[in-house]
Amino acid sequence: MPGTDRVAVPRLLSRSVTLWLSVAAAVIAVPAVVAWAWVTQPENRIPAVVVGVLLLGGLGFLVLRRTWLDTREGLLVHEVLYLLRRRAAWADAEVVKFTPNRAGQVMLEVRGAGRRTSTYLPLAAVDLGGERSQSPEFLSTLADQIEAWAPQRGAVVKGLRAQADHLGSGGPLRESPLARAHLARTR
Repeated sequence: MPGTDRVAVPRLLSRSVTLWLSVAAAVIAVPAVVAWAWVTQPENRIPAVVVGVLLLGGLGFLVLRRTWLDTREGLLVHEVLYLLRRRAAWADAEVVKFTPNRAGQVMLEVRGAGRRTSTYLPLAAVDLGGERSQSPEFLSTLADQIEAWAPQRGAVVKGLRAQADHLGSGGPLRESPLARAHLARTR
């Protein structure tokens, strides 16, 4: 990771086979139902087209989302559909904090100066998709970036380094600093 200007933020994808099978079934079933409605019910062709377009738009929104760290400029960049790009400078960010969600994940919430919406970086998850976390290398890189560009965020840097050290030494995710501090409340 070091030596590049752009470090991709890895997604924390589910490890659950049944979840992926259900997603695949839905991705196959919805177009099949839309096609069936198109062929057998000419009066419902417009709703079928609308459902098809919404499905493709929703899948595009989910698949064509990317987040990366711009290490040269000290930015967090979030992009959707290659068009909508949101940048937050670490030095000017109004919010940089750990945030648990009700789904059993702890995220790093980052909100740029003057923005109303935040970008959320997935850090660790203990949920239906299994236990998973960002790698110690990525956590260290993220801590280095925040420390270099926003040294006033020492508590976040300390938490990221503690998580990286714990996972790097082979410690279990459920006993990691971020899981103990933020996921214990959601279980």
